[in-house]
Amino acid sequence: MEHYPKVLENEADLIEKAKKDDSSFAVLYDFYFPKIYGYIYKRTGSKETAEDLVSITFMSVFSNLHKYNHQGYTFGAWVYKIATNNLIDHYRKKAKQKNVDIENITEPAADRDLPADYAESQRNRQTVLLILPKLNKKYQKILHYRFFAELETREIASAMSISENNCRVLLHRALKSFDKHYTESGNRSS
Repeated sequence: MEHYPKVLENEADLIEKAKKDDSSFAVLYDFYFPKIYGYIYKRTGSKETAEDLVSITFMSVFSNLHKYNHQGYTFGAWVYKIATNNLIDHYRKKAKQKNVDIENITEPAADRDLPADYAESQRNRQTVLLILPKLNKKYQKILHYRFFAELETREIASAMSISENNCRVLLHRALKSFDKHYTESGNRSS
């Protein structure tokens, strides 16, 4: 699994330059693309859908970059918020078309090490995907930001327009609610 740096050096300056210079935007794109792609892919389970939604996300980021001002939230949180809104739109449209068969959602082949590990991973993924919709929308959102997007508390707070303290409390409650549903579904928490 590849690890990417958490912070982009001189990001604020780069953002200002990117408002006038496409090559500076390319640096932002290259830094955030793998993170946003991973976030969306984990939520959709489809390479094609993830590619489409990432393209839409970055077109929106590029088109609205002139509107971005650092006012207590990071550029990354802003990009994740746009990606999340695109995911929500995608699922709303998809819900009108047909139901998603979560049994067909698979991990990329490169992530499959051993058949037993893969099978266990698929069972866990299926359980998580069955439990998440049972949680209230705020809990779903904060858990997606934390565990799928791997955002830090302050980034989640910015993306959700809440204080960091409220974010911690909400995350704790979401995890308790998830654990309750997980236990009720016949699984035991460790």
